[in-house]
Amino acid sequence: MRVAKLGFISIIVFSLLITGIGALFPSIILVSRAVNINKPVDSVSPYVDDFNKWNLWMEGAKADDLKVFVKDSAHAIFGTTIITLQSKQNHVWRYEWKQGGAKEISTLRVTPQTNGCMVQWEYEQHLDWYPWAKFASMMNDKIIEESLEKNLANLKLVAEH
Repeated sequence: MRVAKLGFISIIVFSLLITGIGALFPSIILVSRAVNINKPVDSVSPYVDDFNKWNLWMEGAKADDLKVFVKDSAHAIFGTTIITLQSKQNHVWRYEWKQGGAKEISTLRVTPQTNGCMVQWEYEQHLDWYPWAKFASMMNDKIIEESLEKNLANLKLVAEH
């Protein structure tokens, strides 16, 4: 009986400790990357604005199962993710990426620079309070970061050639 009681109390204390540590993590994760492209804004914007052109620069989109399938000008499907254009103004596109119950907000900005333009892509992820959601966000951050860098490098290659 004492061992069971000690085990039960240990599980409760461990759970509270993990929840407390998870509470120290932020509930909103923002990952942002940018690339300079040696072309004017008007030359680069069509690659961002048109879902059909995303297949030219999105990592993995050259494979048949990961192509960006365009439903209409505001909706597309990338793998199992539904992409919805929420707003578009002044060379800033805001998208919602929804996979299952998880939602992420993505913003693409094309800003004029002296020698071309800068494309900035950021992801915003709102996390639940659950400790496992907060700890998993550390891995998501690295995965999204790497994906943004590859996609922006591909966009630079496509837009400059």
